[in-house]
Amino acid sequence: MTMEAGASARVKAAHTIQIDRRKKTLITGVIDVCSFHETEIVLKLDGGLLFLTGQNLHIGKLLPDEGRLDVDGQIDSVIYETPRKMTNSIFPWKRNRQ
Repeated sequence: MTMEAGASARVKAAHTIQIDRRKKTLITGVIDVCSFHETEIVLKLDGGLLFLTGQNLHIGKLLPDEGRLDVDGQIDSVIYETPRKMTNSIFPWKRNRQ
């Protein structure tokens, strides 16, 4: 089986977010860490991107085989970005402007 065939046959994985007193965060279902900075971490999940914003953010532990990420630092917000394809199907009146 090729990588592409495996990716298309893959079932979307669930993810969880556990935040303990806004200081320690555990996220499962992480596919990739797109970028990280002490004020923002961008993660790729099956359903799109997840943005964590805060202060003094640090990646404590990354286990890519398990899709697990531990983050230390103060979490101020958790924001999901819906992929464009999904947005168009939910809101058919919105059109892509390029």
